[in-house]
Amino acid sequence: MANVTLLRGLCPPPFFDLAAFGADGGYVDGRFCAPASEIRAGLYCCVPCPITDYLYPESFVTWYRIAEGLSIGGVVSCLFLLLSFIILPIEKTRRHYLSYCMVVGILFVGLGFVVPLAVRPPQCYDEVTPNDMYSNLTCAFSGAFIIAGGLSMTVWIFVRVLSMHLQIVWDVLPGKKFMYFAQGLGWGIIATLFTVTITLTGVSFRFGDICHVNAQDSVKLFWGPLLGIGCASTAIQLATFAYCIKVYVKNMWSDDATETQSSGGLPSFTNSSIRTKSAKAVYRRVRKVVWLQWRGMTIVAFMLVDVIFLSVVFIYLNQIVGNLSHHVDSILPWTLCLISNPDHREKCFSMGQDLFMNMPTIIAVLVLLSLAGLECLLLLGRGSIYTAWWDMVRSKFGSKREFVSLDAKRFSSDARAYELLKIGNTPQIKSPETAITSPISGRDIDRDATGTPDYFGKEVQREYRSPTLSFSTPRAPSQATLRVEWDPRNTHARGGLGYHPPVTEDEIERPGMTNKI
Repeated sequence: MANVTLLRGLCPPPFFDLAAFGADGGYVDGRFCAPASEIRAGLYCCVPCPITDYLYPESFVTWYRIAEGLSIGGVVSCLFLLLSFIILPIEKTRRHYLSYCMVVGILFVGLGFVVPLAVRPPQCYDEVTPNDMYSNLTCAFSGAFIIAGGLSMTVWIFVRVLSMHLQIVWDVLPGKKFMYFAQGLGWGIIATLFTVTITLTGVSFRFGDICHVNAQDSVKLFWGPLLGIGCASTAIQLATFAYCIKVYVKNMWSDDATETQSSGGLPSFTNSSIRTKSAKAVYRRVRKVVWLQWRGMTIVAFMLVDVIFLSVVFIYLNQIVGNLSHHVDSILPWTLCLISNPDHREKCFSMGQDLFMNMPTIIAVLVLLSLAGLECLLLLGRGSIYTAWWDMVRSKFGSKREFVSLDAKRFSSDARAYELLKIGNTPQIKSPETAITSPISGRDIDRDATGTPDYFGKEVQREYRSPTLSFSTPRAPSQATLRVEWDPRNTHARGGLGYHPPVTEDEIERPGMTNKI
């Protein structure tokens, strides 16, 4: 108690005197102190650490524990997807390098929640100073995972949105060059922004057990680029949606349009009909691409909401902290409430949240980030993945038994009845009879021991039939030769000269005229 009294100095409880603490550890800029010149000149009193205990009720701790618990499911989901992409065949997972990269980014965010949950690090270096990445190793890993995950999610969302825009709007299929360019540029941007943010800005405990980016220069080094990339992705996504709606409406109107017919009853292929067919073709192509990419488009929409909402909240929070440090008079009602109720700080929670950030907004940020992994599994995980895993486990650990059809023994008790004992004695399949048959059938041809037909036996001789028309010798065709004796009913013919003999022009009965014969 004596030490606490010395640390408080002339500051009223629950505040502490800034002069009692050094600047040798923790995040010194994270202290929330204000001058108390009314008590003594040069006196600075600081709010105890963590400041969230004087802003939010005890249920806030329960909520961010829930968010950390949900992140465990997200990490497991991301690891399951990555393992499925690596082990299972591609026709079961439909894996893609964009899916790999997005899952890795979401995994990093989940690890940023899981690491503090496993260690339970101390949030404060002393009574008024929060820990940072230099004073606490868990804070360093947690903050690094959050920064890397947020950057990876945002950059690969942009690449995925750009890829879908090229396919749907411009009918361009990104190939290997696009993949190599995206990999180099994407990871290069992520590595650059990560290095700059972790070096110049740093991370510390700001609320909860998770370390977040500090307020110093964070807008221009981290949150600004993050929000810019997110807004660009949103613009491209909205342009893609607008194009899909335009194609749908255009196809709907083209279906109602009817093609004009010419006076002769034949369709006239005008520009309108060509445009109609073109609209239908574009609609079919867009519908096919959208059907193949609907999972990616949905998860992109969810992740964009998370990234933009997170960026806006932290930018707003940093702006509030900066304004309060320059306008101390605005926090005077809250500090007076704490001085009046040092043992009942819950009476001052509403004032503190009006100054900083209300609890539902902070909880929404934490829960949205923790649900990213589960959303990834829900949208990128296919039913074929689970069936493929089941088949693999059953083939590895199931009993290996030879499959024998039950139909084989249904009609015979002898197992040899369904075995192929004599390959040579295969049944002959009779070909269907045709209109023109051979003079001798396959049954009339003798076969030797090998089963090969003997076409050269003496008993197998074909009778030569002299053709009616023979041009072996030059001769003038006669009328008798041209008269062919042929009955079309004998060869399944549907018609011909036999049923429809040619007639002369005089024999045709013309309208308005009598027959000449």
